[in-house]
Amino acid sequence: MGLIRAFIRRPVLTSVTVLMAVFIGIYAYFELGVELLPRVDIPVVVVQTSYRGAGPNEIENLVSKPVEDALAQVEGVKKIESYSIEGVSFVVAEFEYDINLSEATLDVSNRVKTIVGLLPDDADDPIVEKFDINAQPFMTLAILSSAPPEEAYTVVEDRIQRQITQIKGLAKADILGGIKREIHVYVDPTDLEQFGISIHDITRVLASNNLNDPSGHIAKGGRELSIRVLGEVEDPRELADIRIPFQNGYSVRIGDFARVVDTTEERRGFARYKGKSAIFIDCIASPNANIVEISSKIREELDRIRKYMPPMYEIIITNDESSFISEAVRNVFRDMGFGILLTALILYMFLMRFSVTLVVALSMPTAVIATFIPLFTSETSLNIMSTLGLAISIGILVNNAILVLENIFRFRDMGLDPMEAAERGTGEIGLSVLSTTVTNLAVFIPVAFMGGIVGQFFSDFAITVVFATLFSLWVALTFTPMVAARIQYGEPSRISRFLTGWFQWIYSHFDRLHHVLVKKTLAHPFLTLLLFLLLFTGSIMISGKLGMEFVPRADQGVVTVQISLPSAVSLEYTEKVSSQIEKFSQELPDVKAVEVLTGGTGAEQGVNQARIRLFMNDRKGRKTTFEIADIIRPFLAKLPNVTPVISASTSGGPPGRALQIGVIGDEVNELNNISQKVLQIMRSTRGIVDADVNWEIGRPEIKLEVNRWRLAQLDLSVSELADTSRAYVTGKEAGVFRTGGKEYDILVKLEPSKLDNVFDLPGLPVPAKGGFVPLGVVANVEYGLGPTTILRKDRNRYMAVEADVSGITVGEAFNELLPRVQQIELPPGYRFDFAGEVESIQENFRFMLLAFGMAVVLTFMVIAAILESYLFAFIIMLTIPLSAIGVIPLLFLTDIAISVYGLLGVIMLVGLVVNNAIVIIDYAERQRREGMRPYDAILESCRVRLRPIVMADITSIIAMMPLALGLGAGGPFRQPMAIVVIGGLLAGGTLALFVIPPVYERVWAFREWRQSRKPF
Repeated sequence: MGLIRAFIRRPVLTSVTVLMAVFIGIYAYFELGVELLPRVDIPVVVVQTSYRGAGPNEIENLVSKPVEDALAQVEGVKKIESYSIEGVSFVVAEFEYDINLSEATLDVSNRVKTIVGLLPDDADDPIVEKFDINAQPFMTLAILSSAPPEEAYTVVEDRIQRQITQIKGLAKADILGGIKREIHVYVDPTDLEQFGISIHDITRVLASNNLNDPSGHIAKGGRELSIRVLGEVEDPRELADIRIPFQNGYSVRIGDFARVVDTTEERRGFARYKGKSAIFIDCIASPNANIVEISSKIREELDRIRKYMPPMYEIIITNDESSFISEAVRNVFRDMGFGILLTALILYMFLMRFSVTLVVALSMPTAVIATFIPLFTSETSLNIMSTLGLAISIGILVNNAILVLENIFRFRDMGLDPMEAAERGTGEIGLSVLSTTVTNLAVFIPVAFMGGIVGQFFSDFAITVVFATLFSLWVALTFTPMVAARIQYGEPSRISRFLTGWFQWIYSHFDRLHHVLVKKTLAHPFLTLLLFLLLFTGSIMISGKLGMEFVPRADQGVVTVQISLPSAVSLEYTEKVSSQIEKFSQELPDVKAVEVLTGGTGAEQGVNQARIRLFMNDRKGRKTTFEIADIIRPFLAKLPNVTPVISASTSGGPPGRALQIGVIGDEVNELNNISQKVLQIMRSTRGIVDADVNWEIGRPEIKLEVNRWRLAQLDLSVSELADTSRAYVTGKEAGVFRTGGKEYDILVKLEPSKLDNVFDLPGLPVPAKGGFVPLGVVANVEYGLGPTTILRKDRNRYMAVEADVSGITVGEAFNELLPRVQQIELPPGYRFDFAGEVESIQENFRFMLLAFGMAVVLTFMVIAAILESYLFAFIIMLTIPLSAIGVIPLLFLTDIAISVYGLLGVIMLVGLVVNNAIVIIDYAERQRREGMRPYDAILESCRVRLRPIVMADITSIIAMMPLALGLGAGGPFRQPMAIVVIGGLLAGGTLALFVIPPVYERVWAFREWRQSRKPF
């Protein structure tokens, strides 16, 4: 009380503290990072190993399995998955959520280093990286050029990529779709056999005769001279002059039996933008960086680069997610602004005085701006969750000021002078304000300890709400009473009475109706409880009709079409099909540009893969990405042998498609049979689209079945045979050619014309003891079918059926699928595995329900401590489950599915819906202790506290209405929580005013009856 009096009587001190918080908060705001999603450390480490020319089976056995064995020894590993595709192995280790990811990454790196010697000699060193949810391209550049492709690649790499990667906050810039310069040395197998030279001899001689090497130094007098051996060629054609020596002293020029060609690497993909050949650069930001600021710096750097680029180059920004991010953040502040204005308007309707309204209205932006200070010190960025925490807090921020101000002016109406009214009014209501604030904060303690991805995902939200609430309490107990003690409080002006008369008339009738209804509930307590129980039962019954999804899907203006063709198709055929889709897409309404990348990226690599991205224009009222996706699906269905995956949203949820039902076992054919059954079930289920199996059996391959007896006779090993075969077909590296500060690989391989006919393979010469033997002598050449990708999970083979949903939620689709899938009989050793969004729902919803339970228990204990009564705490807690009568029907009417955002709103409600009941019971107990009967005390409490309760609830609801509309970028993320909170506040206010009074009165009636039964 003394501290409150000091702030009230020292206006300069109070105003200075507020102004300091505002000024520092404004500075902190401009220093905060901006990104779409909060910083989340998903405990996943990826080990990528490239093995040029190897097929999926070889990648699985020679690379993926040894890496899996190494990762299985790392402490804390929860799950291991691997993807073995042509030339690349990806092994993914998922850890327990409480693991230190940096230490785990280091441990994985050390374990992998121990098995590097077990990997094939030609395999690249494994790359170990931890997975970052935000490490996704936020900007894509397209460089159009009429220059030769290898020249264009060099220019893009030197003048664009290297320049923009120097920008602070940009982690890396990946080049896609380009093709590098490469020096090829083509050999003819007949010449090799004639000269008695193996392809390994050529690579060895080239590598050892094309280098510069320092040979030490000589000191002479006062000078020191360095010695260098200069053996590097200055022109690729000089490689032909390098000689291969023979034992008899003779030698032969490489150019006598080989052809040196300055060319490019083998093309495995194409890139186009708006129908023109292009090179793409994907920009990826560093963790916790300000993406909006980085985007601005990239644009400035590109403007500078364009001035010095050759005229045949054009740089275009095809996609910039920073625009969506900045708009999403800006829309939150827009909704906050509208919420504050609407709240101020409602307050004016109640208070009828502009000066009093201004006091309350100022408390909201003051608390918001001050909240930026702890956000800056805790390195919390402005993202969807932190800004949502600010927006959702607007209603909470005004509640404390309303309660304090209403009580102060109640004392002024009783005849006290302004200073005394401010002190007594704040002191009397202070406990209620403090208790409601504590209950609001108590629910976020479980959020801080919440496990899973949601625990990290919602930490920014919890931090923001906690600090905003604390600052609102500080403003309400210091600044608000200080100003209230010094403003004029006479009769409302004529203009105010004119503007608010209609509202005051409505409220006066509502006040009288409420008083009548409260008396009715007190007269019929059991009938009242029965009515609300029936409403609760009805709400629970319709809850089953609510959909379920991990996170809402948002239209970000980009539709991504990923297509897979049969594994046997060539790059040219894939290019032809992607061109058809590109042409169709360009004619769709509201599509401003189309980007094509043939050849795939990441784990989806292959000449049978293509990615087409459709960029929508910014016109208001344009077709949504979901509508465009529905238009393009029928067209894709008409294309033969095309398996499409269409993504029309940005969710921030788990990567991959929403539905993933996997089968784990050993035999590929059995896995395929089971997966095909699941696939048929998926395709016959309503709302499921783009269903497909993530393996494809049927890729033609040539198998070399070795003759071990012949190998032993010729002193050959299987690895030597495989090495020679791969050198002929894929090529073998023979050092590098250096020029202009750059390095280009030198590759020795077979003449392309010699690989046109597969029937020539048995005749290829293999170096053996005493000379050369045809390949067909030591191996039988057979033709068969193999997989394009081999997946493994928990060190077993794994095949998954994946799909997306359209028109229904993931939860609805899964509930229809599960009973039908469980009817499939599995052979011994095989089992189903549910992944994707379903797995995230099951795992993270469990964490949220646990947090909800903890929040309920903590809130109960806080209320019991404040009221010094377990019984009244239990009575107040009845409002929590009964608030479902407002939440569930409102979700059903607005067609909002249950998601993590909605569940977080439910956790928030634990602290919000009890506030009104606390205020009612606290004042009733105060009156009862002063001599009133419980019946009269609860009636008086309802009469006195009705106005601040209605003001607080209406202003909170009105403040969240802009969020509930879900308009603009990021709207679908904000909408579910606002809907839940609005429904809960409607129900909580109703319960506090009509259920708590009869329960309170009956409890005291029972107590008095029990007391009267006790003997004296």
